[in-house]
Amino acid sequence: MVTALPITASAFAPFGQLITAPDEVGGRSPTGGLSFDPNRPVVLSTTHARRVEEPVVVRELERHPHSSQTFLPLEVRRWIVIVSLTCNATGVKAFEVGPGRGVTIARGVWHHGLTVLDDDARFAVLMWKDGRTDDEFRPIDAIEVSCPAR
Repeated sequence: MVTALPITASAFAPFGQLITAPDEVGGRSPTGGLSFDPNRPVVLSTTHARRVEEPVVVRELERHPHSSQTFLPLEVRRWIVIVSLTCNATGVKAFEVGPGRGVTIARGVWHHGLTVLDDDARFAVLMWKDGRTDDEFRPIDAIEVSCPAR
């Protein structure tokens, strides 16, 4: 069983970048962390993610070798990001993100699909794609991920 930890920029750094809005009006927070193949066009899409029951059972990981992938919540309560630097169950880490924060999963990092808790949710997603395959999926030994109730 993997327990999701509250996300922090430093804890998530090996996997990508946490995106937060600045506290002061007019302030800017650099996002950086975007990585892509310059021969691929940027794609901004929206997605509607269905709520899942806990514990979340993870049987497969995916990665994108040619692009980072950014998730910006439009309507969400609690959500978790499940990531790994290796494609196996022992390397899996999970982070509770919550509303008002986005993440960029670094290019080539293994991750589980978008995982929302409590209610269905909507996100904007930013990637670089050219219609060729940039999605690699691999099965792993099943693990359960839980998120402490708040």
